[in-house]
Amino acid sequence: MGLTKAKARQTSAISSVSEGNDVYVRALRDGTLLSAEWILAQTIRGRLMCAAAGVLSTPITWTATAACDQTKAAVMVDVPLGTTIFPLQIALQMEAYGTNAIFECAASTGSGGVSAGGTAVAVKNMRSDAPYSTNCTVTSDLTGGTALTTNDAEFLHDGLQVAITKATAVNNIANKDDFKFVWNYKDGLFCPIVVGAGQLVVTQGSQAGTGFCKVFWIEVPTSEVT
Repeated sequence: MGLTKAKARQTSAISSVSEGNDVYVRALRDGTLLSAEWILAQTIRGRLMCAAAGVLSTPITWTATAACDQTKAAVMVDVPLGTTIFPLQIALQMEAYGTNAIFECAASTGSGGVSAGGTAVAVKNMRSDAPYSTNCTVTSDLTGGTALTTNDAEFLHDGLQVAITKATAVNNIANKDDFKFVWNYKDGLFCPIVVGAGQLVVTQGSQAGTGFCKVFWIEVPTSEVT
């Protein structure tokens, strides 16, 4: 059996080569291999994307719905045929809940969903020179879309028994005034995968709620993962 050799690069600079050329595997002087975590490698490559519904101090006024409803989703990411995404983080921040009542939020993947109404959301590459543009279409605050019809897989469900807006209600421990709900793939040691054509849908159930929603994902051609 042959031996795997790596170039010792503990203190000296790592030289780069032209695209497509062979390179040494990097190691410390004791032979410990060093490698970039896959997500970091994809980020370096320019494959990390972000969509933000609501920016700076301007929140989205969510379509009034007292329960999670995919036809009135807070955010829908539509992934076309030939593209695959790996969701990494979803951060929903409620600026106001409206009527004091139960609050729910959820996220699902699947296919068959269609956005309707709402507002187009610009997708930004998380590498400043943006070597790749997204193939996905993102819409926020849908008003009458189509829910997921195939393999509707809910991977996030969170909420409060009673949600209050601090400006209009007493702030105390009993009311548990949470306002930010975050799903991170590392928390659950997994991430769902949307192979286009398919959708990622984030919903919120509040009565006249306002807020912000950020979604981060790695986006690659489907041919790289199938």
